[in-house]
Amino acid sequence: MKLVKTVDKYNPALKRRELVFFIDHVLSGTPRLYDVKKIIAQECNINEEKVYVLKLETLTGTNRTTGIAEIYDQTERGKALVAEHIKKRNLPSRRKKESK
Repeated sequence: MKLVKTVDKYNPALKRRELVFFIDHVLSGTPRLYDVKKIIAQECNINEEKVYVLKLETLTGTNRTTGIAEIYDQTERGKALVAEHIKKRNLPSRRKKESK
């Protein structure tokens, strides 16, 4: 599974990077959101608490998933700006169950 960035721009007003990307996953199903978050954090060499994956969409009949993510300069800024439902979706599966 390899992540390819199609758009990588910096938003100075909100102090974050905004990514548009796609992932080709020929031999597997649609990747889990948390796994994509970890891949983005590893490729950008940052803490995964600063990364929020907003959207993942697999194109019908293909093995390509497109997505949108935001990477905040500061963890606190991301926690303040990102909607609660997005924060919950970006948690690992076991922590989602605990937060309910």
